[in-house]
Formats: sequence, C-alpha cells, structure tokens
Amino acid sequence: MQTNPYTLRHDEGQSVQSLGALITIKATSEQTGGLFSLFEVSYPSDYATPLHIHYVEDVAVYVLEGELTFFWGIERLEAVTGSYFYMPRFIPHGFRVSGASRARILYATFPAGFDQFICGPEVLASCSEAMKSAARYKIEILGPLPE
Repeated sequence: MQTNPYTLRHDEGQSVQSLGALITIKATSEQTGGLFSLFEVSYPSDYATPLHIHYVEDVAVYVLEGELTFFWGIERLEAVTGSYFYMPRFIPHGFRVSGASRARILYATFPAGFDQFICGPEVLASCSEAMKSAARYKIEILGPLPE
C-alpha cells in the first residue's frame, strides 16, 4: 500500500471521546499502510485503564503532561512529563493518572489497527460494549489495576 506524506499541527486530527478520554487521532492504519497508529490522548485526573493484554500490537507511550503510574507484569513505575514507556504485546499492563490534574500522552501501537478499536461504534457507545469489543481486537481485560 502506497502512503502519502501529510502533516498535522498540535490542534489538528479527528478527535473522539472514547473510553473516558479525549483521543485525537494523528495517524491511522490507512495513513501508515498498517505500520502503526498514533494518538494524542487527554485523561481526566481520576482516570485508570483496566489491567489488560494486547495480543496483536506493541504499545509505546510518551508522557506530554501530567503524572501517571504504569503497571506491567509485576512492576509499577511512576511517570512524569517526558517519560517514555514501551510495552510489548503479551505483557499485562495498564496505567492510572496519579496527579491532581489531567494527563496527556502520545500513544502509538505497532502494527496499526488499534485506531479501528477506539473509533468503533461499540467503544463510543458504552464501557460495557467496549469491553465486549476488546476481545474482537485481541485485547484481554484482566480486571482493575492493583492498588
């Protein structure tokens, strides 16, 4: 698949409210020829993902603003602005916003495809529908994050 160069400013890209976060899509599966997806995500101060496993894609996260606590495997690490995390597929992981204010991250998946999950009608409809949809995208929800 032939891809074309393009550029987006910081305030450009399709934005959706999904899974309790504001997600701005910077690169879709189609735009990258299936190589990766890239999102800028803004989370409220009380946000937490479930502990989950991606079976199809690796995840890279760069913290643009705020404080987060990342969990993967049996490890827990604190992240501040400028922190970077790489989470290979098959590793249980998740994070929570740990500061008093919102957090913003760049979130990339390799290969692409996660964009189709987060923009799917089930995910946009409700959290319970999103959890059901996750299995179709080879994401296993394990439960809440450790305390």
